[in-house]
Amino acid sequence: MTVAASVIAMRSRRRSLPDESAEAEAEEEEEEGIATGAARLPLDEWLQEVQLHADLAKDIEEKFGSVPQQAEKVVHDVVMRIQEGAQRCVAPSATAHPFGSTVNGFGEESSDLDVLVAIEEEELTYYMSYASFQNRYQRLGNPLLHDEAISDFASPSLLLKAVTPKSAMTHAVQQLADFLPELGFKVSQLIPRARKPLVTLEDTRSTLTEVDVSINNSLPLYNSQLLRAYSILDPRVRPLVLLAKVWAKGKKVCGAQGGNLSSYSWTIMVVYFLQLVGLLPSLQLLSKEERTLQTRDYWAHERPFEVGFLTAEEYQNDVADGKIAAPNGEASLSLAELFYGFVRFYSAEYEWGKEVVSIQKPDRKDRGPWFLLFGKAHPEPCIHVEDPIEFRDLNIVMMRERLAQLKVEFEHALEMLSEGCSLEELLNREPRPDVMLIPRRRKFGRKKKYRSMPLPRLPDFN
Repeated sequence: MTVAASVIAMRSRRRSLPDESAEAEAEEEEEEGIATGAARLPLDEWLQEVQLHADLAKDIEEKFGSVPQQAEKVVHDVVMRIQEGAQRCVAPSATAHPFGSTVNGFGEESSDLDVLVAIEEEELTYYMSYASFQNRYQRLGNPLLHDEAISDFASPSLLLKAVTPKSAMTHAVQQLADFLPELGFKVSQLIPRARKPLVTLEDTRSTLTEVDVSINNSLPLYNSQLLRAYSILDPRVRPLVLLAKVWAKGKKVCGAQGGNLSSYSWTIMVVYFLQLVGLLPSLQLLSKEERTLQTRDYWAHERPFEVGFLTAEEYQNDVADGKIAAPNGEASLSLAELFYGFVRFYSAEYEWGKEVVSIQKPDRKDRGPWFLLFGKAHPEPCIHVEDPIEFRDLNIVMMRERLAQLKVEFEHALEMLSEGCSLEELLNREPRPDVMLIPRRRKFGRKKKYRSMPLPRLPDFN
């Protein structure tokens, strides 16, 4: 049995009886196939049904095969200046770390940069308690300090009140917004009281026009490292993700601010499809050891998260040594064929409303109705995209009309590709305007009626 099968068997919660050993072994083999990248979609059969444009593969390769990313030197300089500012105005031990599309392998020169400022919670609350008191005293003054009766006993240190961890993050981003302009940044937006307090900067010393800085938002670091590993495993992964995102943005179905799936969600959708056609494994299922991180989830609840996965180097070494079976997908598939398969899958094969897009466990199974609690409910069958590290449904940002638009755009793209359209025609076509919404269900029960009551008769004082 391979290392992958052994790991899966140890981590499995199933406990088989002796007379169930054959069934348990079959289940282990199935999970090993899921982990190592067994093909689960008949892409070769789909391709026999269509005749793609003769230059589609060449055009995709030319446009997306060598798209440059943001220069590492620029990213490093910006991160170091943010770290310097955080150490001077928040806490001496603060460290800054980049994450997101700029570092996960799926970014472009114009991509935004996300930066995490990491500080021990105890230290953060300690320093921000003083910052909170100082800001309050400077803005409003403290009447206790001006009361002659108690002025001999009152002092700032005695009146200091410790802030909560959430308030500490709020004060920290406010401190950064006040101080970082001295280091070459311009504050574009400050959201101190959001679920994850955030300050958005523009770097006046480079081409980075949007730098989002958050405090102790550590889970995205692991997401970026995981996606970075997938971008290395196959040279077709990155251009296919870039094509999918450019197409989706052009059709107005990508971007959380507009009520669509985020760019991050589209990356996961592409990786999931490539796992189903046998080109990528599940690096999380193949993890050799469990690694947990205790932090707050999307809803601010403290809980442990599983953050373990094989790095690209570890996976490639294990495949070379024969410890893990290599994916069995067709290595000769072109970018044009893969993009057609991607569109075909989400247009006609994906089980809307049931199937969870999960790169952690790409088994195409229904997670059950309880998974709906971690996303957004819709009257129509919706897409469910699981965050591979932070357990939540990334459809939580989707608006109802954008869901309808998403389905229409997939259907129209499939129709165009099947008819042999070129890359230029596919990308330049305007979004479809004929989106029809399914009427909402009527709520049961009668509408409550209110009867007008007569005004009370006042006594006659005459």
